[in-house]
Amino acid sequence: MFALPLTLALAAVAAEPQQPLSPPAAGLVTTEYAFAAKAAQDGTRAAFLANYHQDGLYYIPRPVNGVAYFKTQLEFDTLLAWAPTKAEVSSAGDLGYTTGPWTFKLNKNEKGTEPSAFGWYISVWGRDNGGPWKVLLDIGISTPDPKDLPVQPVALPNPKAAAPAATGTPKASPELESLEAAFSSAAASNITSAYTKYVDEGSRLYHAGRFPQEGVKSLPRYLDPWPVSFKVEGSYIASSGDLGMTRGLLTRTENPGKPNAKVTQAHFVHVWRKVGNAWKLAVEVEGLPLQPKK
Repeated sequence: MFALPLTLALAAVAAEPQQPLSPPAAGLVTTEYAFAAKAAQDGTRAAFLANYHQDGLYYIPRPVNGVAYFKTQLEFDTLLAWAPTKAEVSSAGDLGYTTGPWTFKLNKNEKGTEPSAFGWYISVWGRDNGGPWKVLLDIGISTPDPKDLPVQPVALPNPKAAAPAATGTPKASPELESLEAAFSSAAASNITSAYTKYVDEGSRLYHAGRFPQEGVKSLPRYLDPWPVSFKVEGSYIASSGDLGMTRGLLTRTENPGKPNAKVTQAHFVHVWRKVGNAWKLAVEVEGLPLQPKK
């Protein structure tokens, strides 16, 4: 979970007006702001331990159990700050995600210092049988310094709302895993046509080291031309069946069939939303390229 200092986020210029939050999304955004506030006050370790699901995954860049990982970490006077710019929640109110920019400062007590790192995060949240929101998965990318971008992101207002009652619990999804297999097969053949089928104007693509892009019109300039495949390692779907997540390992082959062919791998996360009867990609995150295991 990562973030933009709220003073900077709220002073930024919006690309378009924010849409009103649904009651379930408002409750999740309030939880997100409480999470960020705890990190600023009590430190990253304490905040993550308080907000992670017992099975929640944290990417470093490989996924590890977040609770176990943060129990081993020392607390430092650093500041990992963030604010959500978008949030969606299933109609059942048991699965959702938040996303926005993050910054990192080496010394939170030193006034006037600039952040030393920047990026975007996405956190997938779940509720077990109406319990509190907990982080099921947290992954982010680093980007260049965003200060020179012509349009800056704007943080969602903090609605300070309670989460509505929910009785469902997110489950693994064979349906989404089959969808991912079809997407993988298509992307291994023709990556542009594959993404065009599953991306709409609300889709967001986050690839490590690059600024996020939104919408199908951004595909030609954002996608690498090489074929990719996706191996699913886990999934969730809301009990209402309208929002879900898949995660796993992405493999990209540059210059396939040539002597200079190069294979790289990275972990990916896909958040899927149902639009009518079709699944569309809400968010894609492609993490840092993995180093081969020794």
